[in-house]
Formats: sequence, C-alpha cells, structure tokens
Amino acid sequence: MQRRTVLAGLAGLAAAPASRAQQPARIEISGNRLLWNDAPLRLCGIAMGDPVYIRAGRSLDDYRVIAQDWAANCVRISVHPGHWRYDSTLMGQYLDADIAAARAQGLFVILDWHVIGFPDHYEPIPPPEWGLPPDAYLSTIADAIAFWTSMAQRHGDDPAVLFELWNEPVGHESHWLSDGAWWPDFKQAWMQITAAIRSYSDNIVLCSGGRWAHDLTGAAADPLPDPRTAYAWHVYPNEDRNDADRWFKSLGTLAVHKPIIVTEWGFCPGCTDGLAGGLADFAEPFTQNVLDALGLSHTAWCYSAGAAPALLAADGQTPSDYGAFVKAYLTGLRDA
Repeated sequence: MQRRTVLAGLAGLAAAPASRAQQPARIEISGNRLLWNDAPLRLCGIAMGDPVYIRAGRSLDDYRVIAQDWAANCVRISVHPGHWRYDSTLMGQYLDADIAAARAQGLFVILDWHVIGFPDHYEPIPPPEWGLPPDAYLSTIADAIAFWTSMAQRHGDDPAVLFELWNEPVGHESHWLSDGAWWPDFKQAWMQITAAIRSYSDNIVLCSGGRWAHDLTGAAADPLPDPRTAYAWHVYPNEDRNDADRWFKSLGTLAVHKPIIVTEWGFCPGCTDGLAGGLADFAEPFTQNVLDALGLSHTAWCYSAGAAPALLAADGQTPSDYGAFVKAYLTGLRDA
C-alpha cells in the first residue's frame, strides 16, 4: 500500500467542530426523510474514494475545498476490504484522519465498505494495471462484521457519521435486471452486520440492493427490520439507458416509505462505455426528475482525476466538465 503521513493530521484535526454536548443526539428517520435538529436533512456532496488508492498523495485540505468551494455538506469515504486485511491498524489511522478532516469542516460523513460482489456469488478481481491487490473488492460476511465492529467502536459516538455496509452487492455478473433477485441473501447478511454495529452504536446504516446497488425492488417489497436503516442507491447512465421509466422501476415503492441516499452517481461526456452520458440525456433529467423531485440525498462519484467518472481534470484540481456540472448543482442547492 502507498503510505502518507497521517499522525500530524490526526493531532491537528482530532477535535470535532462542535462538542458532543452541542450536537444532536443522532440523525432521526421520519418516514422517507432524515432529520437533524428536528429539521429535514438532505445530504448533498461528493464521494471522495479511499485514502490509500484513489486519494493517494492528496491533501486533507480537499475536505475544506469540498465544503467551501463545492458547497457540499457531506462526503463519502471508502475503504477497500483488501487494504483493511493487509494492515487494519494503518487503515484505521488513514480513516481516522480523513473523517476528522471532514468533520472539522462540518461535513457529514458516509463511511463505505467498498465491496463489489457477494461471497459465493460474484467475486471480481481488479485488472492488474489498476495497481490494486487481487482481493481488493472481496469480503466475507465475517470480514464485514469485524470491520464494522471496529468502526462502530471508533466512530459510533459521532451522530454525523453514517455506515454504508456494503458498496455494490452482485448476485451474478450478467444479471442486469431490477427484480429483487438475491435480496433474501443480502437481507440476511445486512441484518447480521447491523446487529454487530448495534452492540456499540445506533448510527444510521445504509443498505444496498443487487445489480451493483441499483436494484432496490427487493428492499421495497421486504425492507430491513432495523428502524435506523436507510438505503444506498447507485445510478450511472447505462442502467436501462433506453427505458423511459429507467430509474423509477429500480426503486419500486421504496422512496415513498424509506430514506434513500444515492451514494454514487455520475456521467462521462467523453466516454464510450457504460458511463457515457451528457447533460441532456442523463445529468439534467436525473438531477431534476429524480434527485430533486424525490428529495433524495446524494454523493457524486468521484473526487479524482483518474477514477471514472472523474470530477477533476488531469491537473487534479480543476473540475472536469462533469465536475463543473456537479459543482454548480451543489452550489445551487446550497443557495436555494
């Protein structure tokens, strides 16, 4: 793993922007909405990636930029299971530093266990040229329970930290239908992981459906029993691209009853793959007709010049065309 200095950052950023006594007891769920200090809370921000791969070599000052210049109130911070297994102590320090930097700027934090697939179903190996360990995305349920137990002990007393249990569950790599397949398996796993967290923390947990976190129809029909559960949703241009009802059919009725946070969304104007999309055919209808119409919380992927779709241009600082759209969108939401 690539290393960067974290101890100085930990020392300088350990203090939260407000004392625990000044913070509300927790985020509340009321129907399909989140509440903070009894007022509606809509989380709007940026998915930052993980501290040691996507954010390798980047400054913790990114969190100030995100809060002040990009008008975000929330960030999503990820950790790859393979990195955690390699050195959980070091990864814990990285995560502590990034979370502290975000909280020092008043940002809410979504902490993401960045799995792709599901044990004994789909277990992908990243291409060697990506520079990730072969097991980067792989996790057993026991791995996830161990990680979340540690995070609940470390960050479970901060009500502004939300726990996204499993990045992208996949039952089969060729299954691109929103039909709730494998939801019973996923649901049992999320219940086990949530039970481990609840031994230490009542923070909000976020749970995903299948199809790379795009299919929430299973959860709509059979939601999780934990009352402090919201749902994560990922949306990119290629999902049902030519279907007029492309997004709503993957939600089922869930958005009517439960809070949903789109923890990954984005588009790539210059791409030719599944991320290919522009303002007219993706960004504007999705933000206006789905995010804003339903009042969904969201974090755009990804604050990087390399991880697609990239919010930053090649210089690693200037917004890409996609990033400029997101920055303007977040600014408009803040100023509305």
